[in-house]
Amino acid sequence: MNNNIKAFIEAAKNIKTVGTVTFSSKFLVDKMIEAVDFNNAKFIVELGAGNGCITKGILEKMRPDAQLLSFEINEEFCNMIREFGDDRLVLVNESAENLEQWLDKLGVEQVDAVVCALPLVWLPDDLNERVLRMIKKRLKKGGVFTQLSYKSNTKNKFKHLFEDIDTRFTLFNLPPAYVFVSEQK
Repeated sequence: MNNNIKAFIEAAKNIKTVGTVTFSSKFLVDKMIEAVDFNNAKFIVELGAGNGCITKGILEKMRPDAQLLSFEINEEFCNMIREFGDDRLVLVNESAENLEQWLDKLGVEQVDAVVCALPLVWLPDDLNERVLRMIKKRLKKGGVFTQLSYKSNTKNKFKHLFEDIDTRFTLFNLPPAYVFVSEQK
């Protein structure tokens, strides 16, 4: 069975942790990563890697000496991403709430960017708050936090932590999507 069919089946079975049954278009991937300063980014975090379409976009633009730490709780999706075979990728088949432990394990104090596709509207508020506070704490000054959502009011989940949230939108995705971007002050 090809990976697109596997991804659709996994998404349909796990809608509350995946957040959608379709995957990001090239247009949405570009919107999700356009704010990342790939020329200078040494360490990037991705939360909610899904089937790896955004992961692949990040890896294509990353420097050869940069590292990407990606979290995905679905084992089938992780198997798809492992096929990329990129040594710059540290793929973690665990919840994003383990972010700080992994950064400590890797000896990383601050990260340059966090690209997040976690379905915040489906996850419990206490889990959202813990993860978002970790992001805020570990994102370096000038680093960017990017959040994907299919609802315009999702930024209400994190606007108390991040300033000057830029809302971007793309119709060229099924469903159309919002991308929220905030630079760490």
